[in-house]
Amino acid sequence: MLQGMGDSHEFVPATAEQVATIRSQLGTDEEDIRQAVASLRAWLTMQPHLPDHIDDARIERMYIDCKCSRERVKLALDAYFSLRNKFPEILTNRDPVGPEVSYTMQHLKLVTMPRLTKDLQRVHIMAGVDPDPSAISCVKYAKVLMMQLDMMYLDDCSLGDVVICDLNGVTLGHLLRIDINVVRAVEFCYKTVNRRRMKEIHLLNVDKVTDFVMKIAKTALSEKLLKRIRLHLPGSNTLFDHVQREDVPDELGGTAGPIDTFAYEFIRRAEKLRDWFLEQDKYTSDESKRPADNHYADSIFGVAGSFRKLTVD
Repeated sequence: MLQGMGDSHEFVPATAEQVATIRSQLGTDEEDIRQAVASLRAWLTMQPHLPDHIDDARIERMYIDCKCSRERVKLALDAYFSLRNKFPEILTNRDPVGPEVSYTMQHLKLVTMPRLTKDLQRVHIMAGVDPDPSAISCVKYAKVLMMQLDMMYLDDCSLGDVVICDLNGVTLGHLLRIDINVVRAVEFCYKTVNRRRMKEIHLLNVDKVTDFVMKIAKTALSEKLLKRIRLHLPGSNTLFDHVQREDVPDELGGTAGPIDTFAYEFIRRAEKLRDWFLEQDKYTSDESKRPADNHYADSIFGVAGSFRKLTVD
């Protein structure tokens, strides 16, 4: 589907011209991608602990997200199957019509905007937090977020992500319910499996909770991500120094349209993939068969895996 066609809220994959530009910027082309996918497919079939159950299109998008490094894709492929054992709370039992997805969409807007920005980046938005802090469920929210990221492998090609978090209505009570380990798990999955390039994180309406938000961020996020956080005060238009209004929903000062239309579009797309999501639980690594000299194990399993509740002083 070409940009500008279809309903304004429908997800629009990159055009052929945009894909060509993205490939060019990353120094790859059709033949290089074909050879890389074939090589990576051959490698995957030789791994006794991993299922050979992933289509070529997903491997190609991993290759793009990994900046065309085959070695990085091998780690991402290993982690793609292995982390389902490590973080089952957010990476398994993902039913688009199940109660966890329904609950999340009732209490939070998690949105992937339908069109690439002029810089060929994908905008993701978290907004509409339930005013009742007791409604917060980090594990449920994380599961839906990881579903959205998995769907990016289906048809997205971009040069990176821009995340916008609207903290309007967020209080200290909300922040005290954030599970730091869940945030860490999401970041770990993002950088190990998805390997997408996080360009910027914009926090809107941070005035009254700025200090505590940054304390959580410093506890949960890597130094690299911390440097990409931008803070925007209530009533300011500084977000639009970085992101065009046409790429932002109306409620956040943009002109793209109502945020609900984009949230419902995600549900519609996910429901079409329900059988695929439910089937994925069958495809996990068999750690009893992992070769002793496998050098990816430490990278994947060398971080804390439990979702213990942590407190921020």
